[in-house]
Amino acid sequence: MQIRTKLTVQFSLLVSSILLVTFLAIYYFSYENLTQDFYDRLRSKAHSTAGLLDGPVVSPDLIKALEGANTDRIYNQIILIFDEQNRLIYASSNANTKSIHVSRYWLDEVRRAGEIRYTDGESKVVGLYTKFPFTKAVVLMGAQDKVGEVNLINLLQLLIASFLIATIIVTFAGWIFAKRALRPISKVMNEVEGILPQNLHTRLDVANQRDEIGRLITTFNNLLDRIETAFRMQKIFVANVSHELKNPLTKIRSQLEVSTLKERSTIEYQITIRSVLEDIQELAQLSNTLLELAKVSEDQRDLLTETVRIDELLLDSRQMLLASNSHYHIHIDFADLPEDDSWLEIAGNSTLLKTAFLNLMDNACKFSDDQTVRVALSCTKLNIKLVFSDQGKGIPEEDQGLVFQPFYRSENTANIRGYGIGLSLVDRIVRLHGGTINIKSNKPKGAIFTLDL
Repeated sequence: MQIRTKLTVQFSLLVSSILLVTFLAIYYFSYENLTQDFYDRLRSKAHSTAGLLDGPVVSPDLIKALEGANTDRIYNQIILIFDEQNRLIYASSNANTKSIHVSRYWLDEVRRAGEIRYTDGESKVVGLYTKFPFTKAVVLMGAQDKVGEVNLINLLQLLIASFLIATIIVTFAGWIFAKRALRPISKVMNEVEGILPQNLHTRLDVANQRDEIGRLITTFNNLLDRIETAFRMQKIFVANVSHELKNPLTKIRSQLEVSTLKERSTIEYQITIRSVLEDIQELAQLSNTLLELAKVSEDQRDLLTETVRIDELLLDSRQMLLASNSHYHIHIDFADLPEDDSWLEIAGNSTLLKTAFLNLMDNACKFSDDQTVRVALSCTKLNIKLVFSDQGKGIPEEDQGLVFQPFYRSENTANIRGYGIGLSLVDRIVRLHGGTINIKSNKPKGAIFTLDL
């Protein structure tokens, strides 16, 4: 069901329910008012009839007066008068054809209460106990409220017709209202459908940023910003990967083609083979790095299954890096270690964290003239802080926000071998562990990488 239809149905049901409750209340109170009014008229009639009994005897003239006293619109009127011995001393002229049920119980109830009101079939009855100097009597007067019934039927028909007409009008108005309310959303949908990968720079116009539609459009624009950035980074990534793969492949092809141009000595063939193997090793290293980069993302929390001690990982990383690069100098400062060793433990993945530490140490040594890195470890109960500092060329401030992008390399590192993937991998590993990494210049030269876990 479309939103427009839902809004129309909900709006119609809401207004129709309010109208229904209102009309039911009108009918109920009208019924109560007409009923009480008719009972009051019967009581007044019974009281006036009882007033004629205020004499020593009931004469024929009195009887005629009783029968002729029906001057208001009371239909099928029945009057019964009983004395103290429950003897019928008067009955209206139509009492033989239309009567009301009388029992000793009802007569005693009238004497006890003084006045009662009840319904007997289609008639409404008022019982009145009169006390005069010359007589005491019970007057029962019943009649049909035909005028009230007709008025109630007319009112009911009017309310039903009004309800149906109002429901139709409300439904139509709700349909128009829903269309107008959803018009900005339809406009947004049409504009979004026109945004293709070729024109991701297009943004939606925000008429009013303070209403819901304006916030929705702003959210769309922010989403488009992220999508455009993702597309741009994908293009850069593909271009860089193609470039990095092309260089060693071109070198391999060139060397093999040159070696087939003429007969060469065994030593020359061995030199060519070793060079080709180096290029193949470079390709393998690049492929492995790309695979590591692809499999590490922030939503892979299932990888964090170990309890890892950071100080031990630093020592292991130092030993591994020195084993392959004996000319590196790696100094680790453990002066601020806590007394409680559990503060050094986190839930993580030792392999990934070791990869991050190796990259940071290797970069610091590789880009430093003295090939030295200093690592400082400190922690509190809730936080572990690692600082990697070097005395190398440093990273310009304008490049510090870009070095974590895959394949990005600063201009001052162009003459040093690398792919520009290491720091991107470090950033993803740190964020996977719920941490942050920041860069600042190490005055007078070099760079400082700070990890907070």
